[in-house]
Amino acid sequence: MNPENAALVRASWAEIVPVRKQVCTEFYQRLFQRYPELRALFKGDIEHQTGLFVTMLNTVVSSLENRDPVVPLIKTVGARHADYGVEHGDYDKFVEVLMETFADALGERFTPETRAAWATVYADLAATMRQGAEESLH
Repeated sequence: MNPENAALVRASWAEIVPVRKQVCTEFYQRLFQRYPELRALFKGDIEHQTGLFVTMLNTVVSSLENRDPVVPLIKTVGARHADYGVEHGDYDKFVEVLMETFADALGERFTPETRAAWATVYADLAATMRQGAEESLH
């Protein structure tokens, strides 16, 4: 990822971190309201899931310029998600709601450039997770 986009992602994530619990709770509420079929994929406590989600985002944001060390972890998470029943198209539902939630949390600070930078981050994350899911089948 180029330094400008990495800076946009880092700056916006730094704004979300102090209210991460609220933002992630809002994200899951929206996700399940819009796509109720996804609720069944989350067997455990949603508060625990929120913590895992924040940890994953922290990991991704901290490795924007050097993804190589975290790729095995992300692939493992992708394989685990496949075991939970996450399907290819679910990633698109997830990002749609994530971008909407970030836009609401950040308001006008979630500029088109910041949205595009996050979209790139998420596309890379989802592709790596999907790859991990595929590899786990072989």
